[in-house]
Amino acid sequence: MSSKKSSQPQTNSETVHWKKTLAKALVSGSDWPDKDELLDVLYWGRQLLALMIGIFWGFIPLHGFLAIVLYIVISTTVGQLYATNFQKVDEDSLGGFWELAKEGFGSAFATFMVSWIGVYSASHFN
Repeated sequence: MSSKKSSQPQTNSETVHWKKTLAKALVSGSDWPDKDELLDVLYWGRQLLALMIGIFWGFIPLHGFLAIVLYIVISTTVGQLYATNFQKVDEDSLGGFWELAKEGFGSAFATFMVSWIGVYSASHFN
């Protein structure tokens, strides 16, 4: 007996929800009644930023402790500025500075490291 799970495509409501969230994320000062939704946007934004910085650092080539410290500073600063200045949300309503700083940090750091090392190795070693 096979216990296959059927992979169902996204329903219309899931697609609409995703598009509404993306639209809110790109508009300054959007209303975020569900704070978890804003934290999800911050999480995925940090993932995208980590990938871009990792690729850029790999091509430059930037390496060593300086590259890691610069990534941490940029990632934390961009996340804070996005939430407090662009979305105009009080950081205390989201749990404070440290909650915003750590939201998705571990997985984004892993994304940064893999992309940085991969691009650096591929482009600078024959």
